[in-house]
Amino acid sequence: MKERIKGAFTKKKIFHVLKMALFVVALSLILLSLLGTVAHATGLVDDTINAENLYSKYPLSNYQLDFYVDNSWSWLPWNWLDGIGKSVQYGLYCITNFVWTISLYLSNATGYVVQEAYKLDFINDMADSIGKSIQTLAGVTENGFSSTGFYVGFLLLIILVVGMYVAYTGLIKRETSKALHAVINFVVVFVLSASFIAYAPDYIKKINEFSSDISTASLDLGTKIMLPNSDSEGKDSVDLIRDSLFSIQVQQPWLLLQFGNSNAEEIGTDRVVALVSASPEDEDGKTREEVVKTEIEDNDNNNLTIPQVVNRLGMVFFLLFFNLGITIFVFLLTGMMLFSQILFIIFAMFLPISFLLSMIPSYESMAKQAIVRVFNTIMTRAGITLIVTVAFSISSMFYNISTDYPFFMVAFLQIVCFAGIYMKLGDLMSMFSLNAGDSQSMGRRIFRRPYLFMRHRARRMEHRIARAVSAGGISG
Repeated sequence: MKERIKGAFTKKKIFHVLKMALFVVALSLILLSLLGTVAHATGLVDDTINAENLYSKYPLSNYQLDFYVDNSWSWLPWNWLDGIGKSVQYGLYCITNFVWTISLYLSNATGYVVQEAYKLDFINDMADSIGKSIQTLAGVTENGFSSTGFYVGFLLLIILVVGMYVAYTGLIKRETSKALHAVINFVVVFVLSASFIAYAPDYIKKINEFSSDISTASLDLGTKIMLPNSDSEGKDSVDLIRDSLFSIQVQQPWLLLQFGNSNAEEIGTDRVVALVSASPEDEDGKTREEVVKTEIEDNDNNNLTIPQVVNRLGMVFFLLFFNLGITIFVFLLTGMMLFSQILFIIFAMFLPISFLLSMIPSYESMAKQAIVRVFNTIMTRAGITLIVTVAFSISSMFYNISTDYPFFMVAFLQIVCFAGIYMKLGDLMSMFSLNAGDSQSMGRRIFRRPYLFMRHRARRMEHRIARAVSAGGISG
């Protein structure tokens, strides 16, 4: 057993899983950069200001960490040693703020990718291109047959094959029903497939509208489950999801680092608003500095000065770890939402080949399998949208209980929520497929290798803990 576990975790396999995760993230970002549109925002991340939403109420720069120490008398000789100590503390603060900035930008990018993944529908934008590609492959257009394409190149050959089969079956073997069935199958498949291909762009749009309607309904239902209170009525569903993510990944950690408490009401809303609304760029930072000085002197907030520098440094790495855990699984889930659209494009473009082969006797089922595969892809897209929306709904439920539990527990539950749904996504997706042998477990096949990797890692951790406990018992 031990050798099997070791064999499952070779460097090659680990690198393969990492490459797969990076591929999904890179694919999401590339598609968003090519097809997505961003209004009123340019730069490294989306920094659009919109007071209606929590994630866009203030610029990201307003969520930087603050540090203040009085250096007014540091030039005196007897204060030089103290000045060196303050410089070291300031250096630690710079490291803390650097790590926090990475976490801040990563969290903001996560929310933006989620937002665009829900709004992005490049099948609709590319419907004409997809339809024309299908027509080019088949060699069939609204005006008739073109000079090139699979239908033009192989149709005469298939007619010859069907004719030979009909002659052999009907005249020699005297099985007229089989011969008649082959002729009817050829005519029906040819007429229906040629009609579909001739108007492929329109049909692709109609099919995509059906899928989009299911996805939109899933999102709206998930949002009603997520935030049924009156404060959320009239708000965009995606904005509610992004607000929840922003609060978990940015707002609460920022409050914890700045005030030592993640509950804004317990801290005092006026204190929080005064600090977060002060821009670090106003008057070269003097406005923000005055707010920080007031916070330290009037409210005895040691988080913004020397006593808590080391604690904040350790805490920021801890928060970065949790944010990375949430970000990785959210990226993977939203990446699969986009990947389902790519699967639809691939399967749709290969429909002409399946139609052509299904005209041959004894291969009639290929057209049915191809259509089922495309339909399963549509259901996969709707299913992933529903599952991801439910994941965010559960995440928001955990967030709503944050007033009763420490932030650590809430953050841990977020990781458990997204990681658990990701690892069981294959089983959940099997409910959205038709009963077809090659497509029923499509979602399970997509997530099989990452799931096996996670399962083997968990088992390896269990064995290590068991050995450590056994060794401790023997030594005791």
